[in-house]
Amino acid sequence: MGTATTRKLFGSFVLLLVFFLAHAQKPVYRYGYLKDSATQEPIVLASVTNLNTKTTVMTSKTGRFRIELKENEILSFAAVDYHFDTIHYTGKYITEDTLSLFLTSLTHSLGNVTVSGRRFSRYQLDSMERRSDFLHVVSYKIPTVSQANSGAGIALNIDHFSRHERNKRKAWAFFEANEEEAYINYRFPAALVAKYSGLKNEQLQDFMQQYRPDYNWLRKNTTEEDVLYYINEKLKSYHKVQ
Repeated sequence: MGTATTRKLFGSFVLLLVFFLAHAQKPVYRYGYLKDSATQEPIVLASVTNLNTKTTVMTSKTGRFRIELKENEILSFAAVDYHFDTIHYTGKYITEDTLSLFLTSLTHSLGNVTVSGRRFSRYQLDSMERRSDFLHVVSYKIPTVSQANSGAGIALNIDHFSRHERNKRKAWAFFEANEEEAYINYRFPAALVAKYSGLKNEQLQDFMQQYRPDYNWLRKNTTEEDVLYYINEKLKSYHKVQ
């Protein structure tokens, strides 16, 4: 085989390799809808998080979302006034073109109320109810959870981990990660962002998804005024690229 032919074959091989690598690294996105388990109504601007990649997207006005997701990764979703939930992306979920997921609403009355002489914020009340339900689950031997997202409120889907104590540690890690997402949702709600930004519908969803604040930043910046300055600063960047 001549040198020229060898070079051509080698060049073709390199191009073919580049082609396959480019396609192998192409992100795989999945679509889904998040709804209220009782009313079947869409849950708008809820957070949907890939716990493996730490990527968070927001649901649209129809409850629709699009997120990069691979087999065996963990998808969690949370919204104000709802229990959070998770799914293990495997089994039947792989075969579904569009995911249909549900959250169960929390049962306590909304707003600030007095409990044992102390006033609790709406977030604290919701967090306490979620934590109480979670502790009820982990205080017993953690069962093998089915793949189905039933909207029951606690479906941690940790059956792919081994042994009871390890299950508990993983469950706590998932719980705390979801609580962080819930805290961001309460501090960075759609109504507040819309009020100060003037954005609506798709633009509001896009802005909230692109500029979702960091949990640790919110813990250090605890007032609504801090969030207002944050929104104003990020709006400058947002409008530059529009």
